Amino acid sequence: MRLVSFLPKTHRRPRLGILLERHGTTYVLDAARASAWAFGGGRPSPVPSTMMAFLRAGPQGLVRAQRTVAQAERHWEEIPGDARWPLSGVRLVAPLPRPGKIICLGLNFRQHLAETRGPDAPAPEFPLAFLKAPSCVIGPEQPVVVPPWVEKLDYEVELAVVIGEGGVNIPRQQALGHIAGYTILNDVSARQVQMAEMKKGFLTLGKNFPGSSPMGPYLLTADELDNPHTLQMELRVNGELRQQGHSNDLIHDVADLIAYWSRMGLEPGDIITSGTPSGVALGREPDTSWYLRPGDVMEATVERLGTLRNPIVASG
Repeated sequence: MRLVSFLPKTHRRPRLGILLERHGTTYVLDAARASAWAFGGGRPSPVPSTMMAFLRAGPQGLVRAQRTVAQAERHWEEIPGDARWPLSGVRLVAPLPRPGKIICLGLNFRQHLAETRGPDAPAPEFPLAFLKAPSCVIGPEQPVVVPPWVEKLDYEVELAVVIGEGGVNIPRQQALGHIAGYTILNDVSARQVQMAEMKKGFLTLGKNFPGSSPMGPYLLTADELDNPHTLQMELRVNGELRQQGHSNDLIHDVADLIAYWSRMGLEPGDIITSGTPSGVALGREPDTSWYLRPGDVMEATVERLGTLRNPIVASG
């Protein structure tokens, strides 16, 4: 299933939705309201109304959502009006508007390692990562506002793995079973700040500012993607191809990442990203023309996960 968090025109808080195609039109099925209708009996909705609650519900929540979809497809015309919306009539926000911790990998694509550290650079012996604040997350079509202190704004398309079942010290052979689904994260970076911080041995502000973690447009549930290492990835700026890679180029694969970072404890709604393929603006220096400027539009695409589009705007 393709799950979204959406805002109907009459609501202020995001609700969990399921994308469905019907007669050439994309609809958003309100998961909680549709499941209350599908299961009947006047009982409370068996499917939660938010993405985080859905992730915490575990496999039972997924089964109930699947039953709701099956019922909706059989009896489409009977669905209550407040339980389905044309996609054009709602606003999508990030699938997880406020996730748990966001663990972002660095130097985890062989091609990206070569473009930033040189063709003979040794691969990291273990996964290298930094944390991004949940408050940095924005959704599809939301603008990234360039902070006044940023001179070199860069893009990074990444595969985002969303944790369903938490755990500590998860064995590698069990790691993929802890995934709820996959989405796209664009790791927007303030490079001049990042480079200055890294010279001092840490990395925080260069990766953490409002809007620096666009996410979306939807979460594809893990039952529909057996192998996360079969995905084409690309990023375009103003229609121009900048990044192009494949998830089979990972140095440390998804199972390795989950097993390694579960040492710090993983919970439902945590996110681990893949790192980014080659083609970032940083890799073009001393040519600085690829850095983002107000008026630019980023489109991050991962096969089967859609396209995450965000414009760049000036502050103030």
